[in-house]
Amino acid sequence: MKSPLPPHTTPGFQSPESTSLAEILITHAQDNPKHTLFRYVEVDGTLSTISWAQAVQAFDKIARSVRQQLGNADEKPRPFLTITSILTFDQTTSPTFLRAGYPAFPISPRNSPKQFLIFFILPAAHTSSSRTREMIRSLRLRYQGPPGNPDTVRRRNLLGPSGCAPGEPTEPEKIKLVLDDHGIGNLPQIPAPSFEQLFGASTSVDDIPVPSPEQDDVAVILHSSGSVKFTKVIKVSHRSLRQCGLWLDYEEIDVCGQVWSAHNVPTFHFAGVMQLIWAMFSGITLAVFPPNSPAAVPTPARVLDEAIATQTNLLYCVPAFLEVRALERNEMTIEERFGLVSLVGLLICNTAVGDFLSKNGVRLSHIYGLTETGGLSMMIPEYPPTEDYFHLAPHIDPVLVPLPELPDVYRLIVKKCATHTPAILNTMVDGVPALDTNDLLVRHPDNDKLWKVYGREDDQIMHSNGEKTNPGPLEGIILKDPKIKHALMFGRSKFNAGILIFPVEPLDPADTERVADFRRDIWPSIQEANEIAPSHSRIFKEMILIEEIYASVESSSLTHITAPALFDVAASLEFVCKVIAEVMIKVPEEAEDIFQHGCDSLQATWIRNSILHALRRAQISGLADIPHDFVYTHPTIRLLAIYLVQIASGLPSPPSTPLDRTLRMQEMVLKYSQKFPTSSSGIDATEEVVFVTGTAGALGAYLLARLLSQSQFTRVYVFNRFGASIQERQRSSFSTHGIDVGLLTSPKLRLLAGDLTKPTFGLPTVEFEEIRSQVTCIIHNSWQVDFNLSLSSFEPGIHGTRNLVDFALTAPHANPPQFIFVSTVGVYRNFSGTVAPEAKIPDVHTSCGQGYAESKWVCEQILEIAADTTVLRPIIVRSGRRRCEWFPTLLRSSQVLGHLPEIPGCISWLPIDHAAQALVEMRLSDNRYLHLTHPHPVPFAQILALIAEDLHLPVVPYTTWLNSLQAASSSGLDNPGTRLLDFFGSIRAVSDQEEAFFPVPLANENALRNSAFLSSVPALDRRDVTAWVGYLRKVGYLV
Repeated sequence: MKSPLPPHTTPGFQSPESTSLAEILITHAQDNPKHTLFRYVEVDGTLSTISWAQAVQAFDKIARSVRQQLGNADEKPRPFLTITSILTFDQTTSPTFLRAGYPAFPISPRNSPKQFLIFFILPAAHTSSSRTREMIRSLRLRYQGPPGNPDTVRRRNLLGPSGCAPGEPTEPEKIKLVLDDHGIGNLPQIPAPSFEQLFGASTSVDDIPVPSPEQDDVAVILHSSGSVKFTKVIKVSHRSLRQCGLWLDYEEIDVCGQVWSAHNVPTFHFAGVMQLIWAMFSGITLAVFPPNSPAAVPTPARVLDEAIATQTNLLYCVPAFLEVRALERNEMTIEERFGLVSLVGLLICNTAVGDFLSKNGVRLSHIYGLTETGGLSMMIPEYPPTEDYFHLAPHIDPVLVPLPELPDVYRLIVKKCATHTPAILNTMVDGVPALDTNDLLVRHPDNDKLWKVYGREDDQIMHSNGEKTNPGPLEGIILKDPKIKHALMFGRSKFNAGILIFPVEPLDPADTERVADFRRDIWPSIQEANEIAPSHSRIFKEMILIEEIYASVESSSLTHITAPALFDVAASLEFVCKVIAEVMIKVPEEAEDIFQHGCDSLQATWIRNSILHALRRAQISGLADIPHDFVYTHPTIRLLAIYLVQIASGLPSPPSTPLDRTLRMQEMVLKYSQKFPTSSSGIDATEEVVFVTGTAGALGAYLLARLLSQSQFTRVYVFNRFGASIQERQRSSFSTHGIDVGLLTSPKLRLLAGDLTKPTFGLPTVEFEEIRSQVTCIIHNSWQVDFNLSLSSFEPGIHGTRNLVDFALTAPHANPPQFIFVSTVGVYRNFSGTVAPEAKIPDVHTSCGQGYAESKWVCEQILEIAADTTVLRPIIVRSGRRRCEWFPTLLRSSQVLGHLPEIPGCISWLPIDHAAQALVEMRLSDNRYLHLTHPHPVPFAQILALIAEDLHLPVVPYTTWLNSLQAASSSGLDNPGTRLLDFFGSIRAVSDQEEAFFPVPLANENALRNSAFLSSVPALDRRDVTAWVGYLRKVGYLV
């Protein structure tokens, strides 16, 4: 591989801010006349160069011609030039308009005629002049090749003037017709001079006035695939253009004199406009195509071959080009010649290609930026990160807004600052103008300085060639077709856009003749959408997928994966691996729990349906008897494969029985209750130091706030799992729940991230020992909340609890730290008594039947055994069933259904902030078990009546509501309650005095005795309802 580029040692071009970009061009011609600006390879292989002196003289020639035709460029507001060029890779475009003093508007020839019309109207509509037509002056640039050029003659003979069939209007003619219809078709056209005229024999050029624009005057107008009905028009100021030109000056590598491949990015893109601006400020040399006519079409092979021939150091291209070339494995080693490959656009969508490139020594740097902002990532890092991540550039001022529903994902806002000014400012942050990009970034799990693109909050589709499709307008046109019920565009990280069509009349996808007829019937609607779509967004017939609409995700499966011909273990393992590889980002090992590797309920549904689809294709009988949750009860690849073999073979595979479950629970207790360490000796601690887990959720956030605000705690160690920046996550949690974020600046706070299953929790040994020597109280609140998971999927949590017990027992104190374990009243799910006591549950059957409750029971038993055999004195606080686990879903489902359920019984819910304060007080309890429930239950009907008023919903009997939810599940309506249908369906009727959604009243005498605060909590009322509904609306869950 080529040796790395040199580190940054010299500053980029520096000039006073008052110096215009045109003056910088002139300065280069005078001070750096022999420095190479362009290089290219002639037909005979000769390497030719163009110096700054030659280039600036050529720019002056075009600028002089433009000014002669269009007049004074200093009038206010300046007219703009609309450049519609066949030669979209012409590197003379951007410096020419800067030298002439006109803002230019380079337009992609890929746009439809209707888009051209919008382009001609929109910029003028935003000027202060009423002379709209006079503000538009068109400059069509065409290279005039030598008359006898055989390539030109051959092209004309084969294709005609524009490559169109005889009698068919050319694209320029179609554009002209549209403009004529709106009275702006007779705009002047100025042909560009030929290469020989520009760079031939030196001729004198009359002095051209040096333009003197203000920094905030418009320098260039660009268009992008924006979020409005048509493409968005963006005006870039001289200030922004200049600041973006200095982008390379903030890099870790000095690129002065390096050769930059400018073959791939067209000049109607911001990146294409910027390439020469970067050369002005950094001293790079641009490698370009030779100036032939017709112009070279930048195919992947041609771009890479030209880059090699021009001895490029820095290859700048879209990912799709490398993907195509990577398929030609025998030629890929040539990329080792480049010092760095910078990918503009999205990531490489084929991970195998990315791995292959890396293994072949290709250093990949992923560039992230927007037309509105220029580059937002480091373009040329000395050591590029891997796996599609990037560093945010040091010259920008980013604000990362966490998404409550996606803990590791952030929306990017870019503030205006001294070194960076976005072209569009659409919001304010801390009183500073800013651009809300609507882009979503995900943080690297281990390095909080690395990011990659997650997607767009406005659902634009980002393709692998760097283009974007805005699906809304196109889907809207297609949905006007009366034969189409739903339409969904797709294509993220793919080269083409496609569309999924759901017919009004059900259609069997296997009936190929009917599918073909339907596709022909709806094709006019697709063509209508294509009329307004840029070429990269147009839909081909082959990309129309027609499928019968099933019950939303409940019937989604990976039908393209071939089922095994024979369901033996080896074939079943291979099949299950393929299914999981399609669904999950990383495929776990065969014996690893898929839910501990990120599999969620949606992915589990895909896996379940794909396996069932394979069994149906194989005509296996008895599928109706397969339990709905078999993926959860067989949570590894190997267990699923064996289960598949059993079903296919007709072997008895009964559902899990209570006996099976209780045995697994007892085995888990036995596994994690052996050989507790001997308690360390030491002296009594004089200060209270707390180690608390799980503070990212609601209870944990309020708990942390209480610990930080109370003076008796001198140090608070906060431990959460690896993931997004713990600082950002904690701040987000506080902000979301209305907690003072200023508390997080407390000097006694120490934020930690790690893994409780590791020997030192994943922390450095020295740090781990320091913490253990100080901690006097452990509050273990962290737990995975998912009612679908089986006990085995909670084993890492159980393992972590045992490690915390060992941590407490080996602390160097006279007595081990207080140990508070937050359990759940759900451990009483099968209790048959009259009142559930605050006491040990010896009968394993009491908690059997749900993995979440089973895992909490297991931990309670482990702590019981530890208390009986060691000096540890644990306190087990069973919190009431948290409404956040199911109640928001009930409310949102009710909004979708149009009515709330009438639920009998009473509720003893405790507001989260009150629960946190009580929990802090309970650390000093002499009782081992306490129930954290409200001391004054209220009728649920009373609370639901208040909620019904806020949501403007009627209240119906619970059975009516449940039947509506079941109907929604069957019909495929999008309703979040369908995912908890089993839970809602399992609720039994209770009396008005009994706890709603729970089988038995809960004792709480111990809790009231150990928390004076809990005893004084008032009954739930309107204020609590307003707070709940207001919060759910604030986070966007309720409307």
